[in-house]
Amino acid sequence: MSTIVLLLGLTTGTASAQFNPKKQAVPLAPVATDTLLTPVKPAAPELTFELYSDAYDKYLRKLRTKQRNSYTFKPGLDITQVSFNNWQQGGDNSYSGLASLYFEHNYTAPVFSLKSVFDAKYGMMRTTGQTRKNVDYFNLSITPSWNISERWKLSGALIWRSQFSKSYDYPKENPKIWKSSFMAPGTVEISTGFTYEPPSKKINILLAPIAGKLTFVLSDSLARKGGLGVETGKKFRAEIGAQVRINYKTTFAKEKIEYITKLESFWNYTLPPSATWGNTLNFKITNVIKASAIVNFIYNDQITTPKAQEKRDEGRVPKPWDYLQIYQSVGFGLQFNITSKPHAPVKESTITRSRLKYKK
Repeated sequence: MSTIVLLLGLTTGTASAQFNPKKQAVPLAPVATDTLLTPVKPAAPELTFELYSDAYDKYLRKLRTKQRNSYTFKPGLDITQVSFNNWQQGGDNSYSGLASLYFEHNYTAPVFSLKSVFDAKYGMMRTTGQTRKNVDYFNLSITPSWNISERWKLSGALIWRSQFSKSYDYPKENPKIWKSSFMAPGTVEISTGFTYEPPSKKINILLAPIAGKLTFVLSDSLARKGGLGVETGKKFRAEIGAQVRINYKTTFAKEKIEYITKLESFWNYTLPPSATWGNTLNFKITNVIKASAIVNFIYNDQITTPKAQEKRDEGRVPKPWDYLQIYQSVGFGLQFNITSKPHAPVKESTITRSRLKYKK
């Protein structure tokens, strides 16, 4: 009996020593897999899921669209009245009105951008018992671009210029003479090249070594008369050359004064260049009331100006400066400035389309 008690005591002591947590466990010897009696089953593939929200995806697309699109809309109206009563120096009472419209839309994506600008003015004047048009033009430009670097883009350009209605000359002795109308003349310029634009976006320079210019005179009577940039009797003319376009806009005096200048020049490979240069100075008096000063220059020796025609009638050869056209205007009126609000950058969603994947 004492022998059995001794053996039980030794066995209990050994077990308590083996499973005592205060003592280090003895590692077991590795067992060969070929000695197992039952085969090991392959592990089931681990499944992972990613959630997707259709509504949240539409919300992100809407935000991204708002972020990439911006616009500026500026309609304006200037009214001027001049009256004389018992004025020794004399003068004619006159009333004039000038309506203006400026619209700019910009689409900006990570690589591609599209800029569209429509600028138009139309003015009427009443004097000496006659109502006549004194300002009439519109310019439409569309410029797609692809980013090359931070400041340079590969760009194309489409520029369309013309006027809305008929224009007349009012000589003193003769009745009014029809001078021009819609697309008589009208020009369309298509070009491709490179655009330089710094991050401030105050200046934009387009250098297009390949450009085409189409001049139209869609009036039979004006085409027969000639002098509008197309050969007499013809309605269409095509030219190939290069184009340069410079746009600059800045504000100063605590954003109360805005200066805008635009220079566009087409260089025919065989003829002297033609150019238009517009300068506008806007003075912001209130959010609606403004004053403006405008000076525009046009040079095109293919269009007969009054000075050039006068010298030709006298048998003289016109000088280059006889083809320079100058328009000046100072106005005071109303202008509404409607612009899109800037949107914060879109935060990409972590909720993506649900799908079943197998971990390899």
